[in-house]
Amino acid sequence: MKIRNLLPLLLIFMLLTTLFSGCISLGEIINGSDVNTSPNTSDNLTNNSNVSTNVSNETNKSNGTNETNGTNDTNETKVCGICGEDLRPTTRVNVSAFNIQIFGASKASNAEVMDVLAKTIRNYDIIGVQEIRDASGESLPKLVQLVNSGTDENGTPYNYDYVVSSRLGRSSSKEQYAYIYNKDKVYVASEPITYPEPDGADPFEREPYMVTFRSNIGNFDAVFILIHTKPDDAKAEINELNHVVEYAKTIYVGQENYVIMGDFNADGSYFNESGSSDLKSEKYVWLIGNNMTTTTKTNNTYDRIVITKSLEPYVTGNLGVYNYSAAYGLNATQTTAVSDHYPVYAEFFAWVAEWGRMLFIKTESGVSA
Repeated sequence: MKIRNLLPLLLIFMLLTTLFSGCISLGEIINGSDVNTSPNTSDNLTNNSNVSTNVSNETNKSNGTNETNGTNDTNETKVCGICGEDLRPTTRVNVSAFNIQIFGASKASNAEVMDVLAKTIRNYDIIGVQEIRDASGESLPKLVQLVNSGTDENGTPYNYDYVVSSRLGRSSSKEQYAYIYNKDKVYVASEPITYPEPDGADPFEREPYMVTFRSNIGNFDAVFILIHTKPDDAKAEINELNHVVEYAKTIYVGQENYVIMGDFNADGSYFNESGSSDLKSEKYVWLIGNNMTTTTKTNNTYDRIVITKSLEPYVTGNLGVYNYSAAYGLNATQTTAVSDHYPVYAEFFAWVAEWGRMLFIKTESGVSA
């Protein structure tokens, strides 16, 4: 096509960019750092209207265990249409996945460890926690209570809640998944469910745990799928995650936005991170690259955040690994007392204009799987 034929389209694009300045960066390249030592700051926003959404508790049919947040399941939807200022273009949703390594009564009784965990969690609006091993069920509520203690730099009280799975695993060493989320930024928009494995099959040591989150302001809307693979079966379990997404599409009809995250064990002797995988098709984007170190004792990239292509325009480019050791001045002993993993994170725009989203999809983003 000749250049003069493109001029009208370029003029229209420049006009729209001016009108919607700040709501999307079409040319931004996602370039995550290896280890980030600076906390992400979450915006605490208020408004004049709210809509209540009730979220039911799931009952795990295999053992009768309720999957619940253990607290008030009514969440407020903040509608920006009547705000004095349109906050959608500037609002962000910070997402993280964190394997906190054998989190139970012993770790919950360590005040120093709990302080680090609470401060780390406050950097994010949705954090998928793995390896909760507390049969009493007391450690997670204790952690969330600590997260909510005190106020942010603006004097606003923290407002986090959680949803948690049943205890999962083939052996007696059961684990739970949990999503801890900032109610001032997002809300639970679907019933949390554990992936029901096909009859006669048992592909996962711990079946993935999924739920929909939506931003209170804007149009960010995605199903989150949390996974902690069995190391020796990492390759097979990672490949099986594509089937989990396809199953989820039959439950969340019409939903195309998915975030798959957690401890994939996607490196070292467990998984060829440069090799092929069913989860590396053109449908997916791996946000945490192979060059990033996600463990505190090795150079491996076990932990990942993978999104479906439809979510790519929402990615701000701020992503990577959060080094709580450097951020809080911990020595080696203090670091390993917290976990053998660092949390991985990615930041998303809370709102992307439809025209911008379509243009972004049709342009080269610079993100590689």
